[in-house]
Amino acid sequence: MQDTINKRRHFVMPGKRSLIAVALLLALSACKAPDNEAQTLGGPVATQEAATPAPAATTDSAPAADAAQTAPTATAADADDDAQPAPLDDSYNKATLRPEYAKCIKATEGVTPEIQACQDEEFAWQEKRLQTVWGKIADGPDSVEKDKLADEQAAYMEDTDKNCTWNPDEDGQGQMLDAQSCRINRYANRADALQALTSK
Repeated sequence: MQDTINKRRHFVMPGKRSLIAVALLLALSACKAPDNEAQTLGGPVATQEAATPAPAATTDSAPAADAAQTAPTATAADADDDAQPAPLDDSYNKATLRPEYAKCIKATEGVTPEIQACQDEEFAWQEKRLQTVWGKIADGPDSVEKDKLADEQAAYMEDTDKNCTWNPDEDGQGQMLDAQSCRINRYANRADALQALTSK
């Protein structure tokens, strides 16, 4: 009987120890359960992101910062540069000119001084024609229409002077010839337009 009791005690004691050990393990695992659960639910990732927002922000914002440094900043001057002037209309490069002028240019064989001489002659002719037709309008009776036409004429000549120029200090002979050709076309076209008005 004593042996049976001892055997039972022997049997029970290890059981109690096992229960205590199991209880401790459960308690420890209960304490760690939130961490395990957090790992399962992605908690550590969230915790890491929350704990280290600065590096993530720095990493993400570094290219943006670099882009901001490399990208040109817009200024008022840039806006002016971006606002390109409207392309010039055909009156600057096309006109009905005298056949004599075409013959003169053909005979030059591309020699600059001779081309310039032809242009000077044609310009003088077109300028005189424009002055003559405008003179008729200016000598006519005063009217609102005449005042409006005078404003248009002034603006036309101002645009011609602005866009048909060359800088002898910086530009070459090609630009000089282009500028004179531009003036010839503008004067011829304006003379044609005013002549059409006076012939009505």
